[in-house]
Amino acid sequence: MAVLKSRSIYFIAFFLLFFMVFPLTAKADMGPKPQITVIVKNPPNKEYYLDLLVKEERSYDNLDMDRASFDQNKLALLESYDVDGWHPGLTQGTRIPMHGKLTGDKESDVMIHTFSYVGVPDDFKIIIITPDNHSMVSQEIHRDMFNYKVYFDYNTGEITTEKITFSYIREFLLTCLPTLLIEGFVLLLFGFSLRKNLKPFLIINVLTQILLTASVGQMIQKEGHLSGYFILIPVEIIIFLVEMLAFSLLLKEYSKTRRALYAFTANLLSFLAGIFLLLWA
Repeated sequence: MAVLKSRSIYFIAFFLLFFMVFPLTAKADMGPKPQITVIVKNPPNKEYYLDLLVKEERSYDNLDMDRASFDQNKLALLESYDVDGWHPGLTQGTRIPMHGKLTGDKESDVMIHTFSYVGVPDDFKIIIITPDNHSMVSQEIHRDMFNYKVYFDYNTGEITTEKITFSYIREFLLTCLPTLLIEGFVLLLFGFSLRKNLKPFLIINVLTQILLTASVGQMIQKEGHLSGYFILIPVEIIIFLVEMLAFSLLLKEYSKTRRALYAFTANLLSFLAGIFLLLWA
């Protein structure tokens, strides 16, 4: 591949820097809100109601429909449930608003129940009012991720949850693999031999991606994407400086200035791509 002329390389770096200095902004209220998704396996064929049991004040009525439109027998069971301080959050209320509905959405052979917004609890139980008006209550569950998935087997009452370790691994792969592709392409664009520089290229990028996942990734899993973006810039500045120094010392061709300019350009491109990739993490 032909090597770009020095003026072209400097122009690309300046063009990318412009977008870093003048980033897009968004209102904080537009950010994502916490969510609990309950996936019911082996659901009954007839209508049942599902709510989250919480231990907190009943300040907000969270039902999305007029109470007269519900099955009154099932609704009465939820409205009267209060055991050791646990009560249904949608039906009886929460301290701050929570969105959701008592009926789920069918998807393939499971039912999906989604609870969201700022009132989503950290600790909760699942209560189901069966088609024949009996109640099923799960053990207490602790939400340790911003977007939390719970699998409930209707036949056995067994609860399984998504492991946070798996989420970290998925997030690392989601950001690391595209980074290697983007920065590898830029390495060739700057005229470096991938074969001669493969070892430092892989080591530096994998280590900095581990740093990114351990800091920004952890914040996203715990507090959501908006919180993750608050620390993304300072973490990326550290990564920029570390990679510019490391690549200027460890790459095997051209001057240190060209190596550092490569590191800056490659990081800026992967940073811009990473902003969008983190939305899927």
